[in-house]
This record gives sequence, structure tokens and C-alpha cells, in this order.
Amino acid sequence: MNDNNNSARHILEAAHRAWVRLAPVRTRRRRYVRYTYGDQWSDPATDSEGNPTTEGALATVGGRRPLTNNLIRRLVKTVVGRYRSLCEEEQSSSAENESRQEWRTMNDIDELDPRTLEEFLISGIAVHHVSRERRQGGAGIWVDAVPPDSFFINAVRDPRCNDMELVGRLTDMSIGELVMRFAGGDRSRAFELRKLYGGLQCAASVFPSDTLCNLSDGEGSFFHASDGRCRVIEVWTLECRERWRCHDPLSATFRLAGKREREITERINRRRRKEGLPAIETRWEMCSAWHCRMLAPDGTVLDEYDSPLQGGMPPFAVKLYPLIDGDVHSLVEDVLDQQRYVNTLITMMDRMMGTAAKGVLLFPIGCKPDNISWKDVASRWADPGGIVPYKSTGGVEPHQVVTPVGDIGARDMLQTQISLFEDVSGVSNALMGKTAGAGVGVERFESEVRNATVAVLDLLRTFRHFVKMRDRLAASL
Repeated sequence: MNDNNNSARHILEAAHRAWVRLAPVRTRRRRYVRYTYGDQWSDPATDSEGNPTTEGALATVGGRRPLTNNLIRRLVKTVVGRYRSLCEEEQSSSAENESRQEWRTMNDIDELDPRTLEEFLISGIAVHHVSRERRQGGAGIWVDAVPPDSFFINAVRDPRCNDMELVGRLTDMSIGELVMRFAGGDRSRAFELRKLYGGLQCAASVFPSDTLCNLSDGEGSFFHASDGRCRVIEVWTLECRERWRCHDPLSATFRLAGKREREITERINRRRRKEGLPAIETRWEMCSAWHCRMLAPDGTVLDEYDSPLQGGMPPFAVKLYPLIDGDVHSLVEDVLDQQRYVNTLITMMDRMMGTAAKGVLLFPIGCKPDNISWKDVASRWADPGGIVPYKSTGGVEPHQVVTPVGDIGARDMLQTQISLFEDVSGVSNALMGKTAGAGVGVERFESEVRNATVAVLDLLRTFRHFVKMRDRLAASL
């Protein structure tokens, strides 16, 4: 038992290190999410005195109004919309078998996949967890999208993740769900779980006074759940085990035996030798197997089992893009600089128009009649049919001043950045479905749409590979 506890704690520490290693990826993702959904002026900055602030606050102090022209959101919506249209075309041209359609309908895959693609475009990470269990929606195959903030994996470098050796997720459960899942119908076990997680007050799970308490979480929290929830850490590890190939000439059967079955086989062989019967032939070998441990934050093993999937694979479909040298880079990351420069330009143009004189009335003091107030003059001047009396003094009369906005090429620079945004992202006007000019024929427009799709084809094909991987896992349950 002590060896098992020590092994579980070592695995928990390895999972924590894998989660901390992804901290830069999670930090970048949060920034990309902010930019995608309109919060584009919250990047850290320093003022003239060296105090920390944000770019938006710095612009406001400088007399500028931070403006946003969110091109990133349009980009993401366009690619997701294109994916939906391609899926509809494929579904109309191919018929799915009834069993596959059942689990897809139960999981609302037609809605889950586009939302996962949106996450994939923003962060470059797509993760689904596949399981067969009973839920409120019924018993069957269930697919869950795993948020990148709750996901961890070892340092993989293969784009197919074939070098994956440790993978898992952080899940938060109510105390009731925890007991239902891990008590195993044992009332005493249920009380133990309640005691482990601090009864009903399981806001953050209970820690022992050992080294696990002193592990640094980096950013976020690996061990603590939100208030009223219980943190459960699901860890899958690829383990090497010894096994024996057993051939029984007496019954003409072949099977694979583990350590316990090996001891039973030896007892059978001893009995057969006494009876003069042929013994079971055995051959030792090493094999690999994916093993799951459901762990409490203190390293207690709540449950453990081998992979139920055919082929012994873990129930995670994982796609990290593009994974060159083990790095993750998303589509949103590619256009971040163009988006920032567009915001800077429109803010600068707004400042220039705000500081230019527009319809300012120059009214000499000596021209104002004594019986008319300045407020009355302003009111009459604002009236389109108003009459403003004044006294002519040496040929001087009121006149209005309109100063044209200085052209320093800001409009051309803005258009250049928008064009660069489309070039860098590969999402052109044709892909967004904008109406072509009168001189553009149907064939040419369709050709432009196909060519525009090629620019994002790598992203879409990569995501389709992820979907096929997920479907294979679901089919193996």
C-alpha cells in the first residue's frame, strides 16, 4: 500500500510539472481571448514615471480615447462559418451509419465541433475527452471539450502526439457527484471521501502537511477548486509491464497473462506434471499500457484502471498546432500586431479630428449688441434659420472657422494594415462572402473563393484530423 501511495504521489508531482510547463501557453491564450472578444487595450505598460499601468489607461491619460476595430473576431467567425458550410456539404453528400449518428446526436457534435474550432483558432489547442458512462442525458458515449486551462501533457514534439506519455485534466465536482463516482456503493467509503474533502465545506480540498503543499502552482491553481467544489485530477500514464504469453497444448488455447495469472499458471503446471499431462508453455515479454489514476489533491488514489479503449489508448483526442519544436502558435497570434496597429491608427485619427476646429464662431466682443447675451448668440447661431444681430465695427464681422484635418497618410496606413491583416491571415473578401464587382463573373468568383480557402486549408485539415482522431476513440468504446 505504501508503494502504491508513493507511486501515486510521484505521478501527481509529474502531472503538476507538466501543468506548470504549459503556463506560458495558458498566459498567451488568455491574451488572445481578450483580443478576440474586444478587450484589446489591457496589455501591461508603464507610464512616464515608470509605474505599471495598461495601454488603455496610458492612452486615456494622454488625452486619447482608446478605440477598437475588432478584425480578429471577424476573422474567427469567418473561418468557423466556412467550416460549418463545408460540414453541411459533406453531410448532404454522405450518409452516416445509425450507431455513429446516435452518439453524435447525443453530444450535439454539430455544435461542439465549431466551438472547439473557435478555441483552436484562438489558442492553437483542441482537446476532447471521450468516455462511456451514464449521465442525466442517458447512458452511452460522451464527448467533453477540455479547456486548455484544465489540461496538461508531457513535452510532446510529434504533431500527431505519438510521443505522449502523460496526459490528463483537472475536474471540479460537487461532493455529491464525487461520492456517486468513487464510493462504489460502499457507505463507509462515502464517509471517507467526505472526510478527505472536508465534508460539505470542500471549497479547496484538504492538504496534508507534506511536500505537496509547498509545490508552487505558478499561475492559476492546480490543487485548488473553486468554492463549493472538489478538485479531482485525472492522470493517464503510459506504463511498462511484464506479461507472459501462454499456450495451452491441452486445450489448444492462447492467452496473455499478467503477474497474478502467471502464479495461477504455475500452480496448474505443477499439478499437470504430477499427473503426466502437458504443461502450459509460457514466454515472458514486456508491454506498454495506458493506466488511469483519479487522484485527490493530496495524492490519494480515488480510483484507477487500465484504458477501456480498443488498442489501450487514452481517452484524449489532442491537437496542438503547429507543434514545430514543441511550440504552439495559433491563427490569432499571427495577426495580433496588425490588430494593435489598426487600433493605434484609428485612435490617432479620432484624436486628430477631435482637436481640429469644426464650425467655431469668431464673434468680436465689440460687435455684440448690449441687449443680447452670449448664450442667446450661441443659440441663434445653432438655429439653421436664426438671425444674429451684430454691430459693425470698422468692417469687422463674426465669421465661422473650419479647420481641415491634416493628412499625414494615416488613412493610407490604416488601409495598408487592413490589407496586411487579410494577407497574413489568408481570409480575404471572397472567403468572407462579400459581393464581387459587376465585372467579376461567377466562375472567377468561385475560383477566388477556392483560392481563398487554400490559405486556411492547413488549419481546417488539421482540425479535421483531430475530429477523425476523436471519432476513432469514440468508435473503440
